[in-house]
Amino acid sequence: MSQPLEYIDSWYQATSHVVPQQPELTEDITADVCIIGGGMTGFNAAIELRKKGYEVALLEAGRLSWGASGRNGGMCLVGYCLGLHDVDAEFGPEWGKQLWDLSCEALDVVRERIAEFNINCDFQPGCIEVGLNKDQIEELEAYKRLMDGHYAYTSAEWWDAKKIQEVTTADRYLGGLYDTNSAHIHPLNYTLGLAKAAIDLGVKVYEHSRAIKVVKGSPNQIRTAKGSVKAKQVLLACNAYIDGLFKKAENKTLPVVSYMAVTEQLGDRQPISNKMAMSDLNSSLDYFRPTADGRILFGGVNHPLNGEYKDSMERCRQRMVKVFPQLDDVKMEYHWGGLFAVTREYMPQIEHLGNDIYAAHGYTGHGVSLTNIAGRVVAEAMAGNAERFDVFSRIKHKWIPTPKVLRKPALAMAIWKAELEDALAS
Repeated sequence: MSQPLEYIDSWYQATSHVVPQQPELTEDITADVCIIGGGMTGFNAAIELRKKGYEVALLEAGRLSWGASGRNGGMCLVGYCLGLHDVDAEFGPEWGKQLWDLSCEALDVVRERIAEFNINCDFQPGCIEVGLNKDQIEELEAYKRLMDGHYAYTSAEWWDAKKIQEVTTADRYLGGLYDTNSAHIHPLNYTLGLAKAAIDLGVKVYEHSRAIKVVKGSPNQIRTAKGSVKAKQVLLACNAYIDGLFKKAENKTLPVVSYMAVTEQLGDRQPISNKMAMSDLNSSLDYFRPTADGRILFGGVNHPLNGEYKDSMERCRQRMVKVFPQLDDVKMEYHWGGLFAVTREYMPQIEHLGNDIYAAHGYTGHGVSLTNIAGRVVAEAMAGNAERFDVFSRIKHKWIPTPKVLRKPALAMAIWKAELEDALAS
C-alpha cells in the first residue's frame, strides 16, 4: 500500500494556516460536478460553480494543496511562459490580446478572493524581470513597447541598472521590467484559504481520496479505492500528478521537478528593500523573493531526469550567492522540490476532452496566477457559456512523447539545451 501523501517539510508548511482535515471518500455519492485535484485550479473552479448553484464534490489524493499549489515559488504574474512577442506571433494580435487580458484578470481574481474570503497569504505587489545581457535587455524593451501599445497595459515600468541597484544589492543586471500589478504570495496559505472558502460554500471535499479511474458515461463515474462519485461534468485539475488517470490530458503535459530553498532570517541584511520578487530571463532561470518574515526564497534548480541532486540545497545557495555575494555566509534553513507541468507550447492546456470532461493544467511556471482564471472560465463553460473558455481551448497542444521510456531523455535534453544556451549567452 502506498504511503499517505502528507505535506512535505518546507517553509510554507512551517508557516501554514490550519484547515481541518477533510474525510476520505468511503461511499458512492452523486454531484453535478466532480473536480479531481485539491489545488488552486480545483478550488477556484469549485468556488465559481458553488456560486452558480452547482453541487460539487472535490477529490484530493493527499492533503489539500499537497502538490504544486503548496510548493511553488509564489510568483503571481501576468502573461504566460511563452513570451509576449511569441504569443502575438503564434496567435495573432486579436487572439493574443484576449489571452493577455485573461492573464491580467487572473490577478484581479486573486485580489478578489483575498478580499472576499479574508485570506492571509502575505500578498506583496511588485515583480521585476531582469536582463543579464544585451539580447535579454532588447527582449524586455520589446515587451515594454508591446505592453504600452497593443496591450494598453499601464502597470509596467522600465528600470535601468541604477534604478535596480537603488532597491537591491544585486549589481549584475543591466535593466529590467518592473510590474506593479504582478505580485508574490504564500501559495500554500492562499490555497488553504480557497479551500476553506469552498468548504464554507458547501463543496464536499475529500482528502486521501485518489481518483483511480474515470469511467465515461451518462453520468460519468469517478472511482476511488473506497468509493465513487457520479457526476455529469468532470474537471481534471491534477496538473503534474495526473499520471495514469486520463491519457488524452496526460500526454500533452510533461512533469518537471524544480527545487528551491529559503534562507535563515536576515534581519537588516535583507538584499531587496522594496520587497519585490525578481526573476531573470535565462532559459534555466533564477527566481527569488523576500518572505514576510525576512528571509530570501531562491529557486530555479532543475534535475534533468526529475530526480534530486544530493546537494540540491547547496546548488540553490550557490546560485543565490552569484546574485547576492554578500550573503555567502548565510545558511539555508529549508529546502524542497516538487513537480510542475509544462506543455510544448509553453501555454496552459485548458480544454474540453469530450463527454463533459474538462482539463485545466500545464501552466508551465505561471500557475499561481493562471489557475484562478482557469477555474473561472471552466465554470463558465460548464454553465453553458464557453466564449472565454474557448480563448484557451482553441490552442492546439502537441503530444509529448508518450512512451515513458522516452519522456525523461526528452526532458534531460531540453534542460541541458537551456543550460548550454545560458552559458553561451553569458
